[in-house]
Parts: sequence; C-alpha cells; structure tokens
Amino acid sequence: MISDKIHAPDEDEMTLRRAPGHSTATFLRLTAVVLVGILVFFGSATIAAARVNNDDLRKEYGDKVLTMRQAYPGEHLHFDAAGRLSAAISPGPWTVYAQVRVKDISLKGGVVHIGAQRLVLFYDKQSRQLRDIDSLTKDDSASQLFDMKAVGKWAKQKVHVEVDCGVQEPEMADVVKAMNAVFVASGEPLAEAVPDYWKDWFQKNAAAPKSEPSKSETKIQTFGAGGGLHAGSEDTAPPNGVYRAGRGVQPPHPTYHPDPEFTEMARALRFQGICVLQLVVDRDGSTRDIRVIKPVGLGLDEKSVEAVRSWRFDPSTKDGEPVPVQITVETSFHLY
Repeated sequence: MISDKIHAPDEDEMTLRRAPGHSTATFLRLTAVVLVGILVFFGSATIAAARVNNDDLRKEYGDKVLTMRQAYPGEHLHFDAAGRLSAAISPGPWTVYAQVRVKDISLKGGVVHIGAQRLVLFYDKQSRQLRDIDSLTKDDSASQLFDMKAVGKWAKQKVHVEVDCGVQEPEMADVVKAMNAVFVASGEPLAEAVPDYWKDWFQKNAAAPKSEPSKSETKIQTFGAGGGLHAGSEDTAPPNGVYRAGRGVQPPHPTYHPDPEFTEMARALRFQGICVLQLVVDRDGSTRDIRVIKPVGLGLDEKSVEAVRSWRFDPSTKDGEPVPVQITVETSFHLY
C-alpha cells in the first residue's frame, strides 16, 4: 500500500536545495578525496606486490640443491650482485664445496641470506652417479666404503651464503639475477659450470683427525687397436693430431709420476677408491687435456688431476719422431 502522506523536507535539505552551488562543491571535494584514496590504495598494492618477501624466497629456493659456479670453501661467503666473492678465496674440490642444500633463506636490506648444508659427494658404483654422503644408511651397500661413525661429522657441514642484490628493496627479478650470478641457473647445463676436467663426465652423465697410513697408486694404460679405439694409420695422422698407442705408435714412458695425496676427509672417513683420468702426453713429455673418466669423489679426483699435471714422460714416437698420444691413468687410493 502506497502512503498518501507527503514528506516535508527538513531544514538541512531545504538549505541544500536553496544553495545548489554548495552541494556541487561538496560533491566534487568528496569525489576528489575518493579518487585520491583509490590511487593511494592501488599504488601501495602495486608496490607491495613488487617487493620480495621471505615466503617468496622460500617458495623459490627452499630445500633445493644449489650449485655454486665456483666451489668455494669456508663457513661464510659473501657475494656482490655480479657474483664476485668479497674475500680472496681459492676454489676447492668440486665434490666437496660446489653444492649446497638450502635450509633457510631470507632477505635483509637487499641481501639474500642463505643458511645451507654442503653436499659431500662420492661416486656410487651401483647407481653410477655422485651421491651425498648424508644419504647413506647402515643398510646401504655403499656404507661399506665408509667409517659410518665418522660420516655424521663430515656430512653436516654448514655454510652461510650472502648474496647482495645491488638494490635496497629488490624485486624478484633482481633476486634471481643476483642468485644466478652465484649459482647455476635452473635449466642451465651443469657441464657448463664445472671445471674443464669434469666437463666430459657431466656431459655424458647428464678435516684435525688422527692421521692414518695411506697409499695411492697409479696405473698407466694406453689405448691401442685392441681396445676398439681408432689409432690412426701408419701413414696418416689422426684428425685432431693426437695418436693412440699401437700401429707403429710407441707408448710413452713415465719418468716422473708422484702419487696423489689423500684428502683429510677421505682419510677420516676411511674412504678408498679408484679415479680414472684421460689425458694427452705431448711431444715434450708434459701432460695436457686432463679429463675425469670415472670419478671417485670426496676431493680425490682433484688430487689426481693435480698430481698428473706435474707428471713427465719420455714421449710417444712414430717413425722415430715424438708425437702427442692419448692415454688413461688409474689412480688408486688405499688406506692401510
């Protein structure tokens, strides 16, 4: 039912009607205030969305394994936005210092702080891959290679990494750029970020404890025709200029070949194994182009490479003339 009563305007309504200019000005002022509020709100939301928070970092990097472009030792590492280390530290063994697992990550004052655990890698013959010693269990067949009582100490090495983003309030793009300068980027081939002597293996396979007597031995082999590898003909040089022993090419003979040293970690863990290297003995009897063919891990591969670089040979000869030749070397690490 519609009321037939007529509403009488009150004094305020009459005042507004009598002064239409006043009503328009008030409306415009209110509209301006609302628009400014909307701009401030959405502007703040945009800025807030662009800024990185710790949850963003944990989602992107939390509990992931990161590989440093250089295997730096140390408990505290600080990098600038270009990936340069603030202190003068020489890289260490790749299998000991290159990879870390992120345990905690946060952003403070434009610097990413990473609390991580290092991965200490050994070559597992069964899986034919490098494995972290922290993955070992008592029932694991690979555990027989180690003193399991000592594994806990060496498997829990902590490192704190700081990465400066170059700006005080970085966006995620700034963080990713700075992180990728220090660590291998997601999707980037690992073979492109390892030392040269590791590249072939990765391309094909996608510390004051009590001193113990130890010994490392070397066995030098040459590739001949019986090994199924091309040795070149007696009249023509191979395309790359490097021969293999056999078919008229005499093998090189070592004149100076010191054994590599054990690493402190491998000795403490009573870890033993064999590292297989491939290299070229040049015309002057020096060594070059050293490559890891079968790793052992725990820094022993680097010890093998270091030792072989110093070796000297009576070079291979063909028709009485020295020629470069490719050979393999087995370095055996044993504890007694």
